[in-house]
Amino acid sequence: MTASPDPGANRPPSPARRSRERGDTALAFDTVWSRAVELSAEGLPYALATVVRASRPASCRAGDRAIVHANGRLEGWVGGSCAQPTIVAEALASLGDGEPRLVAVTPHHDFPARDGMAVHAMTCVSGGEIEVFVEPVLPPPQLVVCGASPVAVALVAIGAATGFEVVAVDPDATPDRFPAATHTIPSLQITEGSPLSLPRERHVVAATHGQWDDAAIEGALRLAPRYLGLVASRTRYEATIVDLIAAGIDRVQLQDVRSRPGIDLGARTPSEVALGIVAEIVAFRRTKKTTGGEPASPPSTVGIDTLKPSTPSANVGLVEDPICGMLVDPHLTAHWLEHDGTTWHYCNARCRRIHARQLGVDLPAHAPR
Repeated sequence: MTASPDPGANRPPSPARRSRERGDTALAFDTVWSRAVELSAEGLPYALATVVRASRPASCRAGDRAIVHANGRLEGWVGGSCAQPTIVAEALASLGDGEPRLVAVTPHHDFPARDGMAVHAMTCVSGGEIEVFVEPVLPPPQLVVCGASPVAVALVAIGAATGFEVVAVDPDATPDRFPAATHTIPSLQITEGSPLSLPRERHVVAATHGQWDDAAIEGALRLAPRYLGLVASRTRYEATIVDLIAAGIDRVQLQDVRSRPGIDLGARTPSEVALGIVAEIVAFRRTKKTTGGEPASPPSTVGIDTLKPSTPSANVGLVEDPICGMLVDPHLTAHWLEHDGTTWHYCNARCRRIHARQLGVDLPAHAPR
């Protein structure tokens, strides 16, 4: 008697099953989303990479996902050792510019790239081809408002309504006084757990009405914000800068402190002044993104810009496999070769063997690397 065929025998495995079969390097489908929710709740930046197309013999399938952390660590599965470094590099680039991208990794040099697609050639032995959608998930930009003046109060309200994570800073700052603020803290001191210690794109406005302008600017400079403005008359602004230079603050650092910040709206009320300042910050952010230019202020050393590579492979510590041209993390790959004072790194053992033959290097029969 012939047994009835199992209707599920030829059914492709689910993403969760494939993840379990791959071991520790992969996360189950629902686990990726759980991790994403955790990271978002903690206010940490990450990129979500989703395989949207895969052709055999690629080791991933459409629907596979991974999280790429801001330090380049990958959790999940979007392909093997040939594709992963490229996806990580593109993910870090997306965290730097805030833009999603569609990434193709293909062995076909005549691959028809579509508008907005980043194409990376791959000549690894697997021969598979994948397309991965990389989406940055960034915490909101942070607006740090120093002072409890009427302008400061209006800045907090308008900044929050515009989508900023607003930090109200003043010895008298309380949630009751600044109900729209995400955080209220007494000073700009950076301590563990402080909102100022979080990785953020950061903008600072000092509006203390002369109460503690010097301390506000000096503390703000330690945050290295992308935008720094002092709400003051020209005379008080100049006096503050002179006092800070006399206190030993580098004159170059003070060049980017904006006097009378804000777009000229002909403002007369504190709310109108605050509106012009927030409008200028928004224009500053959007202009940089659309033009690709650098901001007038130095990029924040504690914000998302520190993660931005100038190219997908820059500042990520990746090197190029001399055989297949794939990007390789020299700290993670198990395949490398030293020859004539140069260390080469490879995405797999095959590329290492081919290069060793080209260099005339005899490899041990059972070389571990």
